Amino acid sequence: MPLIDIMFTLVAFLLVSTTFRTEPLGIDIALPRAATGTVQQQAELRITVTQQGTMFVNGVAVSESDIQARVRSALLSNPNTIVIISADRRVSYDYVVRAIDAARLGGAGRLALSVERLP
Repeated sequence: MPLIDIMFTLVAFLLVSTTFRTEPLGIDIALPRAATGTVQQQAELRITVTQQGTMFVNGVAVSESDIQARVRSALLSNPNTIVIISADRRVSYDYVVRAIDAARLGGAGRLALSVERLP
């Protein structure tokens, strides 16, 4: 009987912990809106650019040269990786171009821009 209790507790914990996970990065940005956005179903590396121009790769603050290294590393482990740029809608366009450029210098050939779908 105690084994059943332990298993039930584990299952309940996993259900609760996965249900409340909505945004893995926890970086506060307001995405631009678009009616034609589509969901990507492939391996991804997410570059986030905040309103202040700070850049993150999968939630870790990085420099532009770090972006290149992380993109190279991701592509070595999975050549089909798509790089998704999530930039705050209020960020200077220059920062978005710099993030795209850093990703392309790292070897990324498949880039996507993250948007919030219009209702």
